[in-house]
Amino acid sequence: MDLKLLYAIRGWIAFVAFMDLGTAIRSYIEKRSFLSKTICDIDNFIDEEYTTSRVLGSYSILKAIILIHCALYIHYHPIISMGIWSLIITLGLYFTETVYFRAATFNFYVVFPFILNVLTLGILIYTQKSIKHLNVTSSENEENYSRFLGTRKKNFVKSKRI
Repeated sequence: MDLKLLYAIRGWIAFVAFMDLGTAIRSYIEKRSFLSKTICDIDNFIDEEYTTSRVLGSYSILKAIILIHCALYIHYHPIISMGIWSLIITLGLYFTETVYFRAATFNFYVVFPFILNVLTLGILIYTQKSIKHLNVTSSENEENYSRFLGTRKKNFVKSKRI
């Protein structure tokens, strides 16, 4: 696997994590999630305290944290495995709530995250199978992190000597 492709995969995983944080924020602000009853069933609306929305928001935050760690430490197989399983559980949630329990309808808020998570799941499975041949060390992550912060160890060491 080429390092440029690995950086693209990291960016994609970070994008999906950002989308999950958006879902979490939307769940806490709107107080109605896609799992809530539809507007046609407003008379039978059971979730008056918006518990479902808060649970979905908390789950989205946990999934975003897992995916952020997966993007940062993509060379560790257990981290990729955690990302894969969090995506599988999310796909199971969307599928069962829409098809089996019929708590949600097929709308943009269900179909778009489902497609996004299926693509990400395929990318993570591909990455896990092809990462064996890649030699990425934790020092590369530290270097990327220092670039992100705008500091470099070399500049820090030179300023200390003066």
